Amino acid sequence: CGGLPERNALLMQIYSDVLAREITVAASTQAPALGSAMFGAVAGRAYGSIAEASRHMARAGTRSYRPRAEAAAVYDRLYAEYRRLHDLFGRGGDEVMRNLNRLRPQA
Repeated sequence: CGGLPERNALLMQIYSDVLAREITVAASTQAPALGSAMFGAVAGRAYGSIAEASRHMARAGTRSYRPRAEAAAVYDRLYAEYRRLHDLFGRGGDEVMRNLNRLRPQA
């Protein structure tokens, strides 16, 4: 949404690969504005829910991006390493960050 799908095919392919899901670009080039209009239609009681409003007001476009299995596998491995780093540094799985913080005044 917001113009990226129309202007950046590489980014959309990366999104598809990272999520390991097919992404279909909205038909509207003004999808954020259309979303606001849908919420307005729900608030004005033209539709009972955002799901109902979207069924009536939104359309999928003809362009879609399918995940590439080999790229998705690489992103999965990268994410696993990111999680390991997060657990190591973010959850106190190791003293390295505390040690570095203690050394900071000496540097």
